[in-house]
Formats: sequence, structure tokens, C-alpha cells
Amino acid sequence: MTARTPERDGAPSPAGAEPPADDRPAGSRAVRRRLTFGVAADLADLPAALSPWQRAYEAWRAAGIRWGHGAPPRERAAAPQPEAPASLNAIRADAPPAPEDADPEPAVAPSETEKGEKPDAAAGKAQAEPPARARSRGSRRLRVAVAGTAGLVVVAGGVLFALDQGGGSEKPRPPAVVPAGALFATDPAATTDGLVQDLGVIAASGRKVVAAGTEGDGTPGQERARFLVSADGGHAWKAAKVRGADGAEPPAGELPRLIAAGPGGWAALGRSPAGTVVWLSKGGALWTRHLDTSAFKPDDQVNALAATAHGFVAVGSASGRAVVWSTADGRAWQRVDGLQAGITGLDRVAASGGVLVTHGTFSRKVTRKKGKKKVTRTVRSDGLWRSADGGRTWTAVAVPQAQGSQGATIGLVAGPGGFATVREGRRTTGRKKHRRTTRFGVLFTSPDGRKWQAAGRFSVPGYAGVERFGGSAAGLGVLVEGAKGQRTVLRSDDGRTWRPSGTVAAPVRSSGLAVAAGGAVTVAGRQGGDAYLSGVNLAAVPGAVHTERSVRSLAAGPGRAVAVGSTNGGAAVWSSPDGRGWTRGRVPSAPGRLLDVAFGGQGWLAVGRTAGARPGALAMTSRDGTVWEPAKVPAGPLSAVASGSTGYVAVGGGTVWRSADLKTWQRAAVAGNLIDVAPAGSGYVAVGGRDGKPAVWTSPDGAKWTPAPAAPPGTGPLTQVAARGNALLAAGAGASLLVSPDAGRTWVQRTPPGARQVTAATATPRGFVVAVATAPGGAAVFGSPDGNAWRRVPARGLGGRTGRSLTALTSAGKTLLATGSGVRDGAETPLLWRAPAPEAATP
Repeated sequence: MTARTPERDGAPSPAGAEPPADDRPAGSRAVRRRLTFGVAADLADLPAALSPWQRAYEAWRAAGIRWGHGAPPRERAAAPQPEAPASLNAIRADAPPAPEDADPEPAVAPSETEKGEKPDAAAGKAQAEPPARARSRGSRRLRVAVAGTAGLVVVAGGVLFALDQGGGSEKPRPPAVVPAGALFATDPAATTDGLVQDLGVIAASGRKVVAAGTEGDGTPGQERARFLVSADGGHAWKAAKVRGADGAEPPAGELPRLIAAGPGGWAALGRSPAGTVVWLSKGGALWTRHLDTSAFKPDDQVNALAATAHGFVAVGSASGRAVVWSTADGRAWQRVDGLQAGITGLDRVAASGGVLVTHGTFSRKVTRKKGKKKVTRTVRSDGLWRSADGGRTWTAVAVPQAQGSQGATIGLVAGPGGFATVREGRRTTGRKKHRRTTRFGVLFTSPDGRKWQAAGRFSVPGYAGVERFGGSAAGLGVLVEGAKGQRTVLRSDDGRTWRPSGTVAAPVRSSGLAVAAGGAVTVAGRQGGDAYLSGVNLAAVPGAVHTERSVRSLAAGPGRAVAVGSTNGGAAVWSSPDGRGWTRGRVPSAPGRLLDVAFGGQGWLAVGRTAGARPGALAMTSRDGTVWEPAKVPAGPLSAVASGSTGYVAVGGGTVWRSADLKTWQRAAVAGNLIDVAPAGSGYVAVGGRDGKPAVWTSPDGAKWTPAPAAPPGTGPLTQVAARGNALLAAGAGASLLVSPDAGRTWVQRTPPGARQVTAATATPRGFVVAVATAPGGAAVFGSPDGNAWRRVPARGLGGRTGRSLTALTSAGKTLLATGSGVRDGAETPLLWRAPAPEAATP
């Protein structure tokens, strides 16, 4: 691309009319133009991979001209101004603090970002550097006279930047954690996004249709709720936004299962590890998440939801008894247990005209003669119940068999003119060789839920049964299976006349069906690992489908840092000479994920696990950190790797693999589950769990392992370890940070203040650094010379309810590098933090 600033839009000066660059006022049009389009291209010590915009930024900074981010000031007249000291050109936000999901740093040029992603900070160059370092770059310092202040607006990628020359001294801002989606590139040759999407529920109200489900990497508990909305009957769709009641991003692990629309808006119910979750929306485009722990109990099964004229009603079961929940506003719910003796659970509900009808199961005792004895047993049957008082009391109703129907009812909706349900039907004609059986579906309707009658039949060639039934006041729809497994959608305005309305491919696993005003029928579900909406290309809906990308580990070697993880469902490696600009490595195609990386005498080794139900070892080696090839580690999966005095050590489960040359491997068995490993002063140290308790093992050579002399306190396995000589840090899933000054002989707890969980740890030449999760939804970084006394390390962009976390740390000389993840509109994006290592000083 060609970098473009407003100066290029102005009329060019006549030839020879411009004064020499060194005599022009700093910040003038001519100087800034030359810096952007001339000098920036000639700075020899800038990395070649930098974009024109990034090179221009470096040229401006070297010239002592501020590059700021904020509201554009008016350009001042060219009158002489008092001379002011040159600024450090740190990027600054002149506007009030932006929401945490806004990028705090200037954006890279559009060519450096991925389609559909907000521009990220330019390869980490946006971070303010310490004054000493900024002034040491004599080779980039340009001779430009500094006189006065000037203002300018530059447009890059749709973002406004204010450029001015500041006056007076300015305290450097702490390095910021920046979104790094443009730095850690995905696989350009991938044919899959690498995530698992599912739309489990769909509903319609008028012409508005809403589908809800989840998206995640397949790890249970890591899914995130997704809502899609259409305002034109299911033709055009967009991704809805989801927020917590406090405005923050909702946590992972929440699954919407039910959805309904009423006069006052929409409601959805689902499950989370913390209990039942309620989502509310006025129009379907913005959803607010609420966690209800009063009316809903942990063992409740909420199976169906319906909108009434006065709110919403949900039905389900708990401890073998039916339960009904009701609400007027979706926030405060009331609970009614044990409707009638014998009703064991409810699984469907519909509302029409102030009446509720629900379907469920009940148990009854049946006595029969068996010889001379009477035998009594309990049998389970299904039935329908009706309520005219909002679900407080219920009366059993019956749906008769008619027009060849048989078996139990399927589905229950409020359709045109009242309630509707269906049954399978069969009719046999002829005798002997001419005997023929015809199958079909039978629709039953009721205007008030009390008296039911057969309204009509539906069928397709080779009819094999009903898969989904749905409807609304606009009409009814049914998905049926026909000859050779072909599935056809039928729709009806009145239940008597049915007509085809499309087909659904065989690989699709349907989960719901909705009928919008005008009769359009939309089927939701899942096709392989992708979400499915009939007639919709979800990949073309902005925000509906995201790409898997995760940076899981960092390591530093001579002149290069390497990050490993996965993108698009396959292993990925990125490398950087300075921690600012990152290049995707050449990695052999390998479904799975890399979890750790280390540098040693034979180069780089990255390890992880392959994808699939039975994951195996995944390992790769590289001499330079950029070109990688498979490594033949005999078995796996592997969770961590370290390089020490006797070579490389990889661990996973109860197995340790050691290699001095990355070609031959020796196996050692350990009683326990090893999760992480690090080089230590006495050899190697590994942590994990054994018999449900934390465990630590040490080894002088990576071949022979023994439990640490003292068992670390606490419960549950340890998941990470860092060592500096014989001083050890170990942490698990909780808040505790354990410290041993003597290679595991003794342990003490030294948790940084406010920490709820240690998310990353590393040793530095000056001590230890850890990243932690704080409450509520924040994160922080702490440093310590010995692990005993911790001091907070300033890091912008982690405080408050950001939902951000740093999950990998490494020390590259006097520089700290960290990666992590943040969530924006339900999508995870990688984060990068680059900062000077903290001094070894006590608080």
C-alpha cells in the first residue's frame, strides 16, 4: 500500500519553493511530508517487514514530533512560536479514556490487519519506551529544528490520529497490553476456521427471527454464547451483541438452550457452571445476561420456555418432580414445585390467549393378574396438562387418536388459531400380496387447549417420520424425512394444506424450526463442526463465525523470541527478532495445538497434542525458529518442554521424554500426572498432581525423577512452574502461589495481593514475574526478586472488568514479553505486552 496523509491531498509546492528540510519548522507540512514519504524509507535499522505506516511512525518519533491519538486539533497559522523541548513522542490518548474493548494504541495500516478485525497496535511499536532507551537511538535521530507547535490529522484505516509537537517534559506511560490479532496471523491456506459452532435453538416473532447457540474450540466449558438475529423473516442476518448486567463480556461455558419472544421483548434460558442463565433483549440485537440463583437451583432441568401476555413461563423438573417457573420481566422468577402427584417432569410448553398447555411424563401404578397372584408395578406415560391461571394449577387434557394416528405426540406450539401438535400416522390397505402400508403425519389442533381434534395430514414420497415441528401465529412448519433419507420442509397457513418449502441436506443435525410472518421457515442446527441456518451462508454474516487462534507459550533464544499455539484448528508458530513484529513460521500441516516451546543447544523444540478423540504427541523442531519440521517423539500427548544442562525434557501424563540431540529419545515413567517442567539449578523440576494432590518432582539429568523432599501444600494439581537456580515458584488452578527457596525441600505460600489465580510465571535475570487474574474480571502483573515479596508492575489495559488475561510470559534479556487473550463481542483475540523487566527491588 502507499501511506497517505492529508498533506498529499493539498496542492504541491512549486519546484524549488520549499526550504531545505533542516531549515523548516519541526512539525511543518513539508517536514512531516518528508518524514512520512522520504526519510522513513531510508532508515536502515528498521525491520524490513514494517509497513510504510509503521516506518513513518518511527521517523516522526525520531524527529521529536509527537504522534498522538485523539481529537484532531485545528491547524495553526504559520506564525513563529516559542521553542519547546522535544517530546519523547510517546503515543497518547487525548480523548477521555476509551472503553476497554477499544484499542489504546495507534492502528497499523489496513494491509497489516485481517479482514473484519479492528486494527491493532502497530507491531508493538505503539508502546511507550523508557526515556533512556528512546534517547539511545542516535541512528534514527534526525536533524530537524524544533520550533513551535503544530496540529495535523492523519486518517489510517478509518481511525483519526492527532499529530502535534508537545511541549514540556512528560512522564512515560506504562507499556500497554494491546490487541495482537494482526501480529499473530492465521493460516492463509486453511480451509476451516478451527472452531466448533452450533445453533441449538431458534424462534420467530412477526418477521423477526433469532437463533442462539455456542462457539468454541471444542473444549467443554470454553464455549461462548452466540445470538443471531434477522429482521426480514430469516433472509438477512447479523450477529447480536451479548453483555453482562454490568456491561462486561459474559464468561465462557454458558449455553443457550431455550428462547421465546413476547410483547415486552425476548428471553433465553441456558446453563452455566454457576447455574441457570437468563438472557434478555428488547429487539434481539442486544442481549443482557443475568445469572439467577434464587428461583433456579443447581439440579434443575429447565426444558421449555414460552412467552405469555404477562411475561414468560418455563417448565422442567427437579428431583423427579415437575417444576414451573414464571416471571413478569425476565429478571425476577417465581418457582412452583410439585404440580400434581405423579407428574415427574415437563418438557414442552406453549401459550395462547391466556392459556398454557404443557407436555410431560407421569407415573402411575398398574395392577395385573399373573396366574393366581396380583402384580403391581409402576409405569410411565406421557400426557398434556392445561392451565388458565398462569401455571399455578393444571388440569389433564387428552389428545385423541384419529385419522390413523398412533403413538405419542411430537412437539407443541401456539399456532394460527390456538395450539397444535403432531403424531405419526399409518394406514394399511389391501390383503396378502397386495397389502400396502402408507405412512404420514397427523396434525392436531385446539383453540383453547381443552378439546383437541385432528386437523389434517401431511406426507412426502417415501415418508419416514417427523424430525422437527414448529410454528407461530404466522403458520406451521415441519421437517420430515422421505425417500432415500431426503429431508423436506413443509409449511402450512392453516394446518390443512401443506406445501414444500425447501430441503435440508443429510449431514445437517437439526435442532429447531421457526416460522416467521409471511410463512418463511428457517431450520437451525449444526453441520459437522459448523453452525447451520437453512439458506444462509453464515461465513458471510459479519461476526457470526470467528477463526480459532490461540497463543499458548513463549520462549526466548539468541536474537529471537518464539510463540506457539494454534490457528484454524492446526499447529502454529510465530517468531520475532524484537518482540514487536511477528512472522508466522513455516510449519508442517498438523491438526492439533502446540502447548510449549523451548530453546536449547540443538535449536528449538515445540510440543503439544494432535487433534481427535485420542490425541497423540505433536512435536516440531527448528534451527532458526522460522522453518519447522516434525520431530519423532515416540508417544504423547505432551504438555510442556524444557531445555537444560543435559538436553531437552518433554512431559505429559505419567511420562517424561529426554533427548540430547532431538533425534533419539529416552523414556522415563513417573507415578503421577506431569503438567509443566522447567530447568533448575539442580537439573530439572516438574509439577503436576498425584492422587488428587499437588506434586513436585526433581531430576539431575531428566532421566531419573524423584518426588520433592516436601509435599507442597494445597489441593489439586499444580499447572505451572518457574525456577531461578534452586528457587522455585509453583501454581495451580487456585489463587495460591507456592515458593521454595531450596529446590523443593520447604514450601511457603506467597500469593500476590488481590490475585485469584496465577495465569503465567517466568524467571528473569532480576527475579520472578507472574501474571494473575484479579476480581472482578481483571488482571495484573507482579514482580519479585525472590518470590517472597511482590510488587505490582504497571501494565495498562488490564484493570477493571476487561476480561483480559496474560497466559504466557518469557524473559528476553532485559525485556519481558507476554501474550494472552481478550474477548470482544464474544470473540477471543490474542494480546501482546512488551515491557522492561522489573528491577530486583523489594516493595
